[in-house]
Amino acid sequence: MKLLLASAFVLLLASSTAPAQSTAPVRVNSLELRLLPGALTNGIPDSFTFEIVNVSNHDIRVPQPSIDCGDGYSGFIWLRLQFKPLNPSDLLKTGFGCAGDRVNWPPILERAQQWRLLHPGEFVSQTVQQDKLHYESTKAGVYEFWADYTPPATGPEDQRSLRKAQIDFPSAPLSTPHQLFTRKP
Repeated sequence: MKLLLASAFVLLLASSTAPAQSTAPVRVNSLELRLLPGALTNGIPDSFTFEIVNVSNHDIRVPQPSIDCGDGYSGFIWLRLQFKPLNPSDLLKTGFGCAGDRVNWPPILERAQQWRLLHPGEFVSQTVQQDKLHYESTKAGVYEFWADYTPPATGPEDQRSLRKAQIDFPSAPLSTPHQLFTRKP
């Protein structure tokens, strides 16, 4: 019994002293996704800037991603939103559509030559106004925003070709920390 209690105490102590989960941006493939809010209107950003930053010590080729629309050719970033209304009957209107295809894409090495060459510390960036981001911000409540990045579609053969040509490229998803904004009634 004493051994069981001692084991439980050690587990409790270990879990209570574990480092807190970081809200720092996740780094994958030497890239970092950043979400920068624009000016606040009634407590909510009127725009967002999306940045993919080369945080490595070498060059990386990155295409300009689409924003809020799936795009396998160039990759894409989705602005995510979770809304907690002050009035439980208030719901946000969201919804839209877009389309993409995989027909007649040039070979991957040709595509990669069109991608921007990012030296260490450089980034691709795009600022999008709130009305183009497919969400409304008229209801009182807490708006929780974050962004997710999906890199361009590259199958195993494409990835081998890029690596053989010594081209570093985005190959894994990225996410930003969550940011909270409050609109008051």
